[in-house]
Amino acid sequence: MGTVYRATDDAGQPFAIKRLHAQVAASPDLLARFQREANVQSMLDHPNIVGLHAVGGTPSGDLFFVLEFVDGHDLGHELDLGPLTPARAINAMIQLLSALHYAHQFGLVHRDLKPENVLLAQSPTGERLKVIDFGLVKMLNDVLGTKICARLTQTGMIFGTPEYMAPEQIEAEEVDPRTDLYAVGVLLFESLTGRRPFEFEEVHLLWHAHLNAPVPTLSSVDPSFTRPLHRDLDAIIGTLMAKRPDGRFDSAQAARRALESLLAL
Repeated sequence: MGTVYRATDDAGQPFAIKRLHAQVAASPDLLARFQREANVQSMLDHPNIVGLHAVGGTPSGDLFFVLEFVDGHDLGHELDLGPLTPARAINAMIQLLSALHYAHQFGLVHRDLKPENVLLAQSPTGERLKVIDFGLVKMLNDVLGTKICARLTQTGMIFGTPEYMAPEQIEAEEVDPRTDLYAVGVLLFESLTGRRPFEFEEVHLLWHAHLNAPVPTLSSVDPSFTRPLHRDLDAIIGTLMAKRPDGRFDSAQAARRALESLLAL
């Protein structure tokens, strides 16, 4: 979607600057939209959400965000090294669900949760998860139009592969906070096993699986996943990834509590 730079202000404070690629920033209405949305984004003050400080444009027409700098790497990089332990995966998803519950109270649905939008960093209290790009998909759909975004999605130009999209997104239906919960289910499965529940190179086969195929069990990927904890995780993932939104948890908070109950086992 863009290029990210590390920068410092005059006081030496580090920030991240994301400059959007020209193909994304082609609409003359985009900057005005981003500036309006920045007022909403700046209200998001949560330890698991990357802070947005400003948006702007260069004289040449480039659009950019000024973001909180996170000294870490994304979940995708971490999973390249191997799956997470169950305890670490559960803790990460609890933090992610905490961020989602907070943002959902403002009416913000992320719509594009994937490993690249989840950052991991160390803090004095342990590993801290940070979510980036809240509301960006909605902004782009509103400004560029659904058809253009769908075409760019298929080319991988904006949103990458659609492996985390809920069925209602695939079918261009209304989305709500439960749409994000579907992506959390995919991320939890991937964090535990090192692979996504459905993996196809062809987009139409991938979408067909999301729409119709049952969610695989953890033990179907790793036969060692036979403990009661793993069966409980299967149940939670299955609920998160229900085909219809009304089959999922009612809220991110409810999903978080289900995962927190596993830590006590």
